Amino acid sequence: MSELDDLRKLRERYGLKLGTQGLHPRPAASGPAPAQPLPPRGRIEDWVAGQPIETAFGTCFLAEARYGLAQRHGELPLGALLEHQPIALAPLAGEMPLTAADFRQLAFLDTETTGLAGGTGTYAFLVGLGVFEDGEFVIRQYFMRDIPEEGAMLSLVRQMLEPRTGLITFNGRAFDWPLLETRFAMNRQAAPAVGACHLDLLLPARRLWRLRLQSCALSSLEEHVLGVQRGEDDVPGWAIPGLYRDYLAFGSARPLRKVFYHNAHDILSLATLAAWLCQSLREPLQALQHAEDLFSLGRQMEAQGNPEMAAQLYERCLRCQAPARVRREAAHRLSHLHRRAGEAEKALALWHSLAERGDLQACLELAKHYEHRLKDLPLARTMARRALALLHEQRYPDRRKLAEVERRLARLEAKEKRRRGDA
Repeated sequence: MSELDDLRKLRERYGLKLGTQGLHPRPAASGPAPAQPLPPRGRIEDWVAGQPIETAFGTCFLAEARYGLAQRHGELPLGALLEHQPIALAPLAGEMPLTAADFRQLAFLDTETTGLAGGTGTYAFLVGLGVFEDGEFVIRQYFMRDIPEEGAMLSLVRQMLEPRTGLITFNGRAFDWPLLETRFAMNRQAAPAVGACHLDLLLPARRLWRLRLQSCALSSLEEHVLGVQRGEDDVPGWAIPGLYRDYLAFGSARPLRKVFYHNAHDILSLATLAAWLCQSLREPLQALQHAEDLFSLGRQMEAQGNPEMAAQLYERCLRCQAPARVRREAAHRLSHLHRRAGEAEKALALWHSLAERGDLQACLELAKHYEHRLKDLPLARTMARRALALLHEQRYPDRRKLAEVERRLARLEAKEKRRRGDA
């Protein structure tokens, strides 16, 4: 009973009652609860220079900026690209379709989106396009202030792209352009046909600078190649979708000025990056100063069937300060080019240099050379024995190569015995 007494005292102390005694029903509501008003959405015009544009599909916002061709973005003026043609990038572009047309006929494209997932649930809320026009570089940025303005924005993008013969992007073949094609389809609009000639600069940049740079993101290329520094008005790319969602939900227009700056800066860097790539291909021995870049371009030239230029690039690479793996690979590739060109002495010098550093493949090449070309069996056997010793020094030697070297040694010894017998 003591426990019941304790519970009763606690109930009395805190004024608790049992059952429904003393409870009264909630009075009926006289009508629906008033809706909470949404916060007023800020005007993008108050933070970004531009104006609303009327179309047959509605209204959207357009910002336009013009730059003189002499204006520098990093170490190069924007007009430097007009000294080249898109076809100049063929050695680094791979299978991307290029055109002999002028860069004035192409459009530089960059989008800002609500996410990176792609598909029908991702929107491109800001589409930036850069073109050479009337002696200037013009950037037009089309922005949808709300989701219903997407149709109007896309119609203006199509109108600007239709006279162009191609696109220049950075990772746009995999993301930006497929996303825009999806958005055109969702709005029942036909996408412009400029995607057939699409030069994506990410692949050429990776082929030229991947060995030297830890990252070939556009921000990394700006820092290490283009000499571009972003100002305080920039915003990191990962934060952009959240800023747009805040704008839609809470009307925060002021932070979007940084998104417009980021997008325009990317388009300017695209033009400068294209100029850097073209210049590196036109005058590689003057434009490239790092051994890794020289080797990377030499490898591409070799693959494109230009052994003379590849050999020059490898030779310049070997005269620079280079990591051991790059120096070794450059020397091997250069030796093979010399051998194919009938320059056996140059190839021999490279193999000897590599063999002195304990290079297994160079020892094997020397063994083949002395056996088959110079018929110097003692020197061939010396090189084969050195290769065998290098294999035994490895913790996990290649068994096939080990068997190959042992067969070579056995053959050389048999040849020497026959030669002594004939003598």
